[in-house]
Amino acid sequence: MKLYLMRHGDYLMDTNQRMDVLSDAGKREVMNIANFLIPSQLRVSNILHSGKFRAQQTAELISQGIQSDQLPQAHAGLKPEDDVIAFANEISQWSDDVLVVGHLPFMGRLTGKLLTGNENREVIHFDPGTLVCLEQYDTDRWMVDWVLCPRMFV
Repeated sequence: MKLYLMRHGDYLMDTNQRMDVLSDAGKREVMNIANFLIPSQLRVSNILHSGKFRAQQTAELISQGIQSDQLPQAHAGLKPEDDVIAFANEISQWSDDVLVVGHLPFMGRLTGKLLTGNENREVIHFDPGTLVCLEQYDTDRWMVDWVLCPRMFV
C-alpha cells in the first residue's frame, strides 16, 4: 500500500470570504506538481482532505494529476491538532493507495509516527505544497518512496 501525504499549498486570508484560501502562487505550485504527476498515471482509491478550504482547494487541484474514481472528500481526523495515533490506527486498516491533504503540525507528526513510531520526531519537513509518498512494507513498517516539493519546479 502507498500513502500519499500532501500539505496544502501556500495560502492567504481572503477578507471578503473570511477564510484562508490558496494564494495564486499556492495554486501554481500545486498545479506544477499535478502536471508533473500526469505521465506517471498515479492511481488512488480516495483523495481525502481535512475539510478546511485551503486543503479542499489543494485536493481538487492535485486530483487533476492523479487518477481516482472518487472526488476529493473531507475526512474527520485531519485537522492541524488532531490525534495522529488515531489516524495511524485507521490507516492500518486500509489496503488501497490513498492521498491525504492536510496541515502542519499533523502531517509532520503523522510521518514521524509511521516512519519511526514516534509522532514527536520530525523526519520530513512539509513546506506548503509538499507531496510525500510512503510505502507500507508490512504492518508496522513504512518507508519514504519519494518526495516532491514546489521549489523543485521553479
